[in-house]
Amino acid sequence: MQAQAGRLRRNSFLTARAVDRTRILDTLVNNLEGMVYRCLDDEHWTMVFVSQGSTGLCGYAPAEIVDNAFISWENITHPEDRARIREQIRRAAREGQRFAVQYRIQTADGETRWVLERGITVPDEEGRVVIEGFIEDVTPRQATLDALAHSELRYRHIFEYASEGIFQTTREGRYLAANPALARLYGYTTPEELMADLSDIESRLYVDPERRRRFRHLMAMHGEVINFESEVRRRDGSCIWISENAHTVRGPQGEFICYEGTVQDISERKRNDEHLRLLATVFSNSNEAIIVTDAENRIVATNQAFTKLTGYRQEEVLGQNPRILSAGITPPEVYREMWADLEQNGAWQGELWDRRRDGEAYPKWLSISMVRDSAGQVQNYIGNFIDISEMKASEEQIRHLAHHDTLTNLPNRFSLNEKLAQAVGLCQRTGMSLALMLIDLDRFKAINDTLGHHVGDELLIQVAKRLSATVRTSDIVARLGGDEFVVVLPDGADATDAAHVADKIVRAISAPYLINGQEQRTSPSIGICLYPDDATEIGDLLKNADVAMYHAKAMGRGNFQFFTEGMNAATTRRLSLESELRSGLEREQFVLHYQPQLDLRSGRLVGVEALIRWNHPSRGLIPPAEFIPVAEEAGIIDAIGDWVLQEACRQLGAWREAGLDPLRMSINLSTGQFLDKTLPARIAELLEVHGLHAGLLDLEVTESVSMASPNETIEVMRALTGSGLSLSIDDFGTGYSSLAYLKLFPIRTLKIDRSFVKDIETDPSDADICDVTVLLAHRLGLEVVAEGVETEAQLKFLRSIGCEKIQGYLISPPVPAAQIESLVRRHPPIEAGGSVILWQAA
Repeated sequence: MQAQAGRLRRNSFLTARAVDRTRILDTLVNNLEGMVYRCLDDEHWTMVFVSQGSTGLCGYAPAEIVDNAFISWENITHPEDRARIREQIRRAAREGQRFAVQYRIQTADGETRWVLERGITVPDEEGRVVIEGFIEDVTPRQATLDALAHSELRYRHIFEYASEGIFQTTREGRYLAANPALARLYGYTTPEELMADLSDIESRLYVDPERRRRFRHLMAMHGEVINFESEVRRRDGSCIWISENAHTVRGPQGEFICYEGTVQDISERKRNDEHLRLLATVFSNSNEAIIVTDAENRIVATNQAFTKLTGYRQEEVLGQNPRILSAGITPPEVYREMWADLEQNGAWQGELWDRRRDGEAYPKWLSISMVRDSAGQVQNYIGNFIDISEMKASEEQIRHLAHHDTLTNLPNRFSLNEKLAQAVGLCQRTGMSLALMLIDLDRFKAINDTLGHHVGDELLIQVAKRLSATVRTSDIVARLGGDEFVVVLPDGADATDAAHVADKIVRAISAPYLINGQEQRTSPSIGICLYPDDATEIGDLLKNADVAMYHAKAMGRGNFQFFTEGMNAATTRRLSLESELRSGLEREQFVLHYQPQLDLRSGRLVGVEALIRWNHPSRGLIPPAEFIPVAEEAGIIDAIGDWVLQEACRQLGAWREAGLDPLRMSINLSTGQFLDKTLPARIAELLEVHGLHAGLLDLEVTESVSMASPNETIEVMRALTGSGLSLSIDDFGTGYSSLAYLKLFPIRTLKIDRSFVKDIETDPSDADICDVTVLLAHRLGLEVVAEGVETEAQLKFLRSIGCEKIQGYLISPPVPAAQIESLVRRHPPIEAGGSVILWQAA
């Protein structure tokens, strides 16, 4: 019995080690973003095992997928990809190779995602062909594998109260003694019932009788068996795996008495072993680099992706500290923060810079988890990371596109404002002056309209080159848009300097251009404003230069004019317009028109954008572009915005009363409205008055407004979304959004500005911007609405890059509310490939 007790203790020790291994590998799987699976190679790809990553990956919990004929993996897989995937997997199986296949899935909420599946076909313990592998999305890994059961039966009493079965049998397989644990193990109520029923162990107990014969052979040869594993039948016909430790009991004369030993149910361990083997497959097949260290932060394991990414083989780094990978670029405080978070939270993720074996530095995104043993002591650190060089390059590309005009590569308006603010700040500190020139090309519209955009674009490119060549490298040259350019002469430039440079610009720009073999001519009209003589604020500098530029055009073009106070007639007219605006607000001269939004996935009109018009008593309907800037400057834009909000909610309520299908109403917010802390309460009141759900409103703020004060923006957005409202970033791409903040904004939608949509058929840069924007939005879990869609070709391109919704004159111009109701009632969902010119059809 002492020998038996020793073996029992040894088995418990081995089991505990297996649990430790299970805990480490289970933690590893919980850090992988994606789904580990095992499925049958049948017509539905019936899942027999999936990891918790399925929820984040496809929107279905494992319980919804495993052995579910209605939600099988075949159903989730995109119909167009099923045949291709099946062929690739079967070809790999025939060749005995692992497979890697990329395809689309349709998530529970209808979203289409691309996934990468790596795996292998193997026979399972029942001889069936199964597929095992790993399916991952680019989205953060949030899957959690089912925790492995780790409790083991403990000893209570050597026989009656033992947790393991104890037996004595004859050579022939008849039980002489059995304890209650063994009876329960085999499905019997009492040991007596077990011994009476199982009179022939070889034929009645063992699934494979050869195992009993092997047992007897080993006992005859060695007098004992250790961890002898067999599959046996229980009383109810179910099968379990057991492990036997036994020895031969002999009498004083060496005569055989019986076989005596213990039996342990190892079915769970078998499943765990299979699970561990599956986890090891994941470890090997993951395309994320994985590194495991011990409690002293010495590397104990890496995977193949680690070698591929870093260039280091596992044997080169074993026993080393991961700091050997550092490029020495990451600030020390980042590492301090990392260790502090690990100690406090047990996990950390962030960006670090490493160096490959060949010396190349690269950025990586690292996720680390701390693994503790049952005593709470740190046992391992598990890190998985990816190379984010391409993502960083994309971010830099977006940054460049946000700061530069895509046609001329000159700084754009946003960049000009930054550079001009720096120059003015320097002048304020040093007392120096500067000159700002606003340049407009004469006859450009005629050239562009007559000869085509390609000629106009080439002319703008050549003008930009001449401007840059005419001024110093320290001067600022920017394109505001269209045919307007700005040149800033910093560092103490006065009127004499400005006149000299302006004269050079007039002569340079007025020289003939050779475009497509034809000579073209234009000339510049230049308005000059001096700091601090004419203005001290950036807005005033640009405004006064604009006034002077129009005066130069009136003087015959091809010349330059300095700003003077006498040029302020335009300002007077602006003040008159401001007065009329205030009166129009009081006399309710404003109306809303609504532009439909089309869902490209369903073909339905799912929303409208409320767009204000001024019904001027003498000028008729005035579009917002003509009066909104004046309203903003006059400080009445918030009052106008409040009217828009009230009228839009009223109209939504009216449509609801008329029985119209619910439409999402997009409403533009001014800066003041957006930052008004009473806005959520006021909207809630409007919704209650008109019987509306908050989900019907989509509030739009411009990119520049959202990035003016990102931290405040996040707070305001959370307050609004907390009320059930949706938020969108309007005119995305016309400013610059830091990705670090954009991913924190609780928004639903990015709206691509019409300026990028307009030329996507002819301008690769605009097409790239749209493509990158859609990709970025999807990576952040956002929808995309493209504005200004006017042609079928634009729609086709936007659909091809995954844009969800569009609006523009191809669908309908902004129209009164009554026409929206008619449009929705008269037009069913649009079939794929059908015409989408709804308004013309109406």
